[in-house]
Amino acid sequence: MIMSNSASIVNEVEERLNNEIEQLKKDIWRVGDPEKPQVAFGELFDDEQTQQHYEGLAATLKAAKKRGIVTYKSPILLKGAHDKVMVNLVDTSPQGESETTNNGVSSKE
Repeated sequence: MIMSNSASIVNEVEERLNNEIEQLKKDIWRVGDPEKPQVAFGELFDDEQTQQHYEGLAATLKAAKKRGIVTYKSPILLKGAHDKVMVNLVDTSPQGESETTNNGVSSKE
């Protein structure tokens, strides 16, 4: 019984993190440069919608970095000290674009 309860909690946390990472991708495009998927940490942190959505933006960014979804050149991100650190999405295809097939040909033709 304890095992299934623990597994349930782990699954719930994993699902919440996956949802936050998906939202993070959208927020980087929304708040950052409309031409490329990057944003300064301070801009993202100060955005009102971002503040309302994330329990811990820096923790979500760290998890996304470990998963290879974003990159940034700092071991940690602290408001004020790291406001100018650029957070970059690894996948640079614009939000809403169709996925490409395995051979690299766009499925939108």
